[in-house]
Amino acid sequence: GIVFGTGYPILTGAYDGTFNGGQIDLGISKFNAIGTDLLYSTYIGGSNSETPNSIVAAPNGDLFIFGLTSSTDFPMAGGSYDNTFNGGPNIPTSATNSLDFTGGSDLYVARLSSNGANLIASTYVGGSGTDGLNTSALQYNYGDQFRGDIVLDGNNNVYVSSHTTSSNFPTVQGSQGALAGGQDAVVFKMNAGLNMMLWSTYLGGSGDDTGNSLQLSSTGDVYVAGGTVSPNM
Repeated sequence: GIVFGTGYPILTGAYDGTFNGGQIDLGISKFNAIGTDLLYSTYIGGSNSETPNSIVAAPNGDLFIFGLTSSTDFPMAGGSYDNTFNGGPNIPTSATNSLDFTGGSDLYVARLSSNGANLIASTYVGGSGTDGLNTSALQYNYGDQFRGDIVLDGNNNVYVSSHTTSSNFPTVQGSQGALAGGQDAVVFKMNAGLNMMLWSTYLGGSGDDTGNSLQLSSTGDVYVAGGTVSPNM
């Protein structure tokens, strides 16, 4: 979840025991199966705002986290695919449930060790527009600004669905190589080390589109669900 400032319960040995500044950091905690013991708990973040939009655990317990950051100094680990914040326009808090993304918005993907002590890998993903934050008219329910999903395959390759207004979002072997509307869905696949973009594509029409959720079939096909106001989706 999101954490406003100091005081979040942190355990000894956590990757990061200190709130990093800005309005909000990530607070990542793991409990035992019946909820009676806190196994690990840590902050993750930079000097501006971060949200954790979706998480998924690998079979070995490593946690993969996908979300948004407005920080130029979000912690980078491993051989990041992109270790530089790509910027974006200031976003008024009236469009973000009063959360502060006035510094712009990029996606991030991060991999936390199974004991919560180490950030194994992390990367930015984005372009020069607004990435991951749904600022379109496709906001009908609380939290619709922060939809998106992350899943893993059997080799811990990472699949993410989200959305972007960036005309230069990184695309690799994409079925749609260009932004078609004001905001398109995006879908991409990275390796487990988060240092390679295996494929990436826009998905959308001439109106606004979102990539809210995704699942993999037994044959590796990717099913994406979202919202659209595009008559030519």
